[in-house]
Amino acid sequence: MEKLVVLNGDGATQEFALDQKRIKLGRDQSNDVCLSDKSVSRHHASVVRIFTEFFLEDEKSTNGTLLNGVEIRKHILKNGDEIDIGKYKLRFQETEAEQMGEDDDLDKTMVIRTTAKNRPKPVSRTPSKPAAAAASQARIRFLTGPEQGEFKNLDRSFFTIGKPGGDLVLINRRHTGYFLLKMGGDNVPSVNGKPVKIGGVELFDGDKIQVGELSLEFFEP
Repeated sequence: MEKLVVLNGDGATQEFALDQKRIKLGRDQSNDVCLSDKSVSRHHASVVRIFTEFFLEDEKSTNGTLLNGVEIRKHILKNGDEIDIGKYKLRFQETEAEQMGEDDDLDKTMVIRTTAKNRPKPVSRTPSKPAAAAASQARIRFLTGPEQGEFKNLDRSFFTIGKPGGDLVLINRRHTGYFLLKMGGDNVPSVNGKPVKIGGVELFDGDKIQVGELSLEFFEP
């Protein structure tokens, strides 16, 4: 069972099992983990479980939420991660059995598939392939930005595009296909001009992706 460990300065600890889909943290007594100090907002942050993964979300707190020293809005948790909420320091811990199946890829997450039966599949395009590209891998091509014209292979199950703390999306490779999910930022990403809904959207060959000011094209073998 995953848990949050509150680390006190005197060496004492408190442990909270993450046995619900959403664990709320804050100064208010109604929270699952009550951190009673003025440096903590009434409803400061949450730990959310999506399938087998856990995410830390800041709930628009006054002083922000730090993960391993970096301020975040939403980020996946991995074993040993340290969280700063006000004057409190917490640690995310997994059991040994869960650690054995842990993927070291920091960008991993899980998305909820949306039905795409009625979505027409775009006409396949055949772009010029770089020599190093693997035929069996899906790829993205940057249409704008500093990497304009470059290809990147989607060689991981979880591939992020954008800037942490800004507009950020994730492409998740599953056995049923590729899915795009918004991870952060004020702007809603789009695929072929249509906003990406909560839960993500399936990608098809030739899809155009917009992430903030960044434009990309998705290619599937």
